[in-house]
Amino acid sequence: MLLAAAIALVATACGPRHTVVATFSGFTNDTVILQTRPLWQYASTTLRPDLRTDTLLLDSKHRIAVDLDITEPVVSTLLPMEYSEAGIPLAGGSFTFIIEPGQRLEFGLNAQDGWLEISAADGSEPNRDLVQYANSWNPAGAEMGRLQAEMVRCSKQGVPVSGRVQQDYQASVQRTREVTEAYIAAHLDRPATVLVLSQSGSAMAERYFDSLRPEVRNSIFRPVVEQIELELEGMRVRRQAAESIKPGAEAPDFTLPDTEGRMFHLSSLRGKYVVLDFWGSWCIWCIRGFPELKRCYEAYADKLEVVGIDCSDSREKWLEAVEKHELPWINVLDTRERRPAETIDNLYGISAYPTKILIDPEGRIVEVFVGERPGFSERLARELKR
Repeated sequence: MLLAAAIALVATACGPRHTVVATFSGFTNDTVILQTRPLWQYASTTLRPDLRTDTLLLDSKHRIAVDLDITEPVVSTLLPMEYSEAGIPLAGGSFTFIIEPGQRLEFGLNAQDGWLEISAADGSEPNRDLVQYANSWNPAGAEMGRLQAEMVRCSKQGVPVSGRVQQDYQASVQRTREVTEAYIAAHLDRPATVLVLSQSGSAMAERYFDSLRPEVRNSIFRPVVEQIELELEGMRVRRQAAESIKPGAEAPDFTLPDTEGRMFHLSSLRGKYVVLDFWGSWCIWCIRGFPELKRCYEAYADKLEVVGIDCSDSREKWLEAVEKHELPWINVLDTRERRPAETIDNLYGISAYPTKILIDPEGRIVEVFVGERPGFSERLARELKR
């Protein structure tokens, strides 16, 4: 492991040599989650096997003292369970910072009404900037998180969400975007802005990436800069694909591994109708669409093939989901080990899950179905009964 030494809680008398010391005030919950990953992986869309998660308890002085043996920069996030719902962190209740080898950092974390206030007693310049950003974003994020949680509760209880709550939620989302954009625009000469930009979505990255100062691009955050560059490249490919993936166009060929590890080529299905089903094990609506797709697959087995394309799971989760839902067709996985511009969802301009694409025997697109909506099986029947 990159983080070789165990994380331990230690007493104050052990001295000031801990990697991170964090003191908590105003908390009623004594549990804190610490997540740590190498900096170069932070903005990557690939799976992150080196993400380390530790559950820590505050000591009698309401603090944690953490020892990390690191040989490269890492990004850490403190997630006090005070700000969680069913174990899921709430917006506005966490703090992300960077640790370089040999550094000793000290923070104070104060529980406010729904959000986390940070102070840095001893930290690097990038971390002082990240403290500033967290203290400007967390209050707005907490309001967004509160309204989002209210909407989820209504959904679980089968109660309609009021128009006022929906309006307030949209306003809170806009407020978090404004806070983020204001910070980025005012700190284009600060290395820590790269970390903020990597969290803020592709539209924000596209707007400000080219304005980052050279010294920022070549700072310790250079690995994240490179990841943003790759993501922007992928976004441009996705945008072009969204314009070209339409009825009458030739479906791009691709090669991906199936459940047996064999390489599947889309072109191998020429002569049959094909439905490409873009899905993920986490996508509820994808799963709800399986029964209808199975009925279609069985009804037209002589002339139709289905290819399920998972774009965002580990191999283990993918295989488990394929078995659990008894998917009888060809199933392939994009492991995202290639450049973002080469991933299957970017090549096909996929903007939502599920997306189904019907292809004719000549390899041309008949229709694109975005989302789980009525009309898919009827349209398929009309095409196949020609």
